[in-house]
Amino acid sequence: RWLGRAGCQATFSPRMPSGYYSDSSDDEEEPTVMLGFAADVSEPSLLARNHFPSKLGGAPAWLDPVNLPTERQLRCSASGEPLRFVAQVYAAASDEPHAFHRSILLFLSPHGPSLSRPGAVRAFRCQLPRDNSHYPHEPPEEGDAPRALTLAEARLASARCPLWANSGGGGGSG
Repeated sequence: RWLGRAGCQATFSPRMPSGYYSDSSDDEEEPTVMLGFAADVSEPSLLARNHFPSKLGGAPAWLDPVNLPTERQLRCSASGEPLRFVAQVYAAASDEPHAFHRSILLFLSPHGPSLSRPGAVRAFRCQLPRDNSHYPHEPPEEGDAPRALTLAEARLASARCPLWANSGGGGGSG
């Protein structure tokens, strides 16, 4: 398992080249492809974790703000430097109860020549059921802030990953 400076938010629109689909069989399902295009953020509060953003750059909006990756997991094993957050994609799976909310986060080594080495590029997946301790059952209204972490939750997040525990996407205890 495992906050947000204004930057770009990836928005997704399906686009397929003409002639992409085959007409060979009517009983085959057509593949769905979603392409993401970066767009300016109209309302920075929409990058908070409770709005389940897809975004580029800034700081991660942790889906699970308590059980973060550890500091060791977020360090480049080739250069020893902290990895840099690149992108986050909210990829909900409503047909899987244990993964109703799902985010994939991508981190890269800041040391370019290390990128081809093991541990220099890392992707993390976090998923939560619809009913969980961090988010209400219904989607938030625009401008709603995430639930603040309890002192115990904030301490656990900071112990796991001091670098990113208080990074801004809302919900810290202070």
